[in-house]
Amino acid sequence: MKNFILVGFALLSISTQAQINPFQGIVLLDQCDFTTPCSYIEIPNTPNNLWVRDTSEKIILAHIGDVMITDTLNNYPTETNSSFEIHWPAWNQYPLSFVMSFHHSMDSESALDGGIIEVSRDHGATWTNIIEDQTNLLFFSNELYSNTDTLFTGEPGFSGTFQDKYTEIEWVWAFPIKEFPTDTMYYRFRFISDAIENNKEGWMISDIQFSFADLGSGIEEHALFDFSFSPNPSNGIIQIDCPQNTEKALLSDLNGNLVSSEDISNKKVLNYSGLSKGLYFLQLQTTDQRLSEVKRIIID
Repeated sequence: MKNFILVGFALLSISTQAQINPFQGIVLLDQCDFTTPCSYIEIPNTPNNLWVRDTSEKIILAHIGDVMITDTLNNYPTETNSSFEIHWPAWNQYPLSFVMSFHHSMDSESALDGGIIEVSRDHGATWTNIIEDQTNLLFFSNELYSNTDTLFTGEPGFSGTFQDKYTEIEWVWAFPIKEFPTDTMYYRFRFISDAIENNKEGWMISDIQFSFADLGSGIEEHALFDFSFSPNPSNGIIQIDCPQNTEKALLSDLNGNLVSSEDISNKKVLNYSGLSKGLYFLQLQTTDQRLSEVKRIIID
């Protein structure tokens, strides 16, 4: 394992997989328990894709309520390669960390069939196994597979039989950050099997959460910078109330695409009336760019 050096807030090198340190605490941003459709969950319309959002009727993969699962009733077939994607932006929340966590259960042929988590930085054009996603990042995890946990393809992944495993994955961005947001990461949960029938149940994801770790750069400062706005939902015209001197407002969509970057110099009204209806993320930065805060806004 490579080491990393923390000087003030300058993250000066890159770390491989290590335990998540909660620092000053984990702050929840969003969550999906699949009881209702989540707009950022996408099941690709590919032939024989096993993934569905529904109630499990299986024995090992038992759960009350809807889940994401590789078929609700049948065991997984041979030679499958099935996936679903999460198009949720990786926000550089204060101070620049992001955590994805989830509960999941699996019943598969150990060291052969199983599940792989991948990340894409080009809106799904290319995918990388999540444990290899370390470019310009510090990377931490709990209950994630390692490079030696390989499947029949040689790819690292989850396999075997387990119930209600809680996996956490954290990215911390290295300074300097030139623009916000820093990333538009997509995530893919992919289940694969070889040509041998084994009568196993597959993979089930019961909930997903998105959070950030407060790294302790100054809790008091963060508390002081907490803007509000109204109305929400809005027709695009919003009134800003912020105790700090603000310089920039950035608006991004659910895919992490920056749709507006505006120098506001303490302006109290923002106009996004020309945008399509939907969920957006509004981020304000202070004049010295030392503090920032992100909030969700619905334009209807």
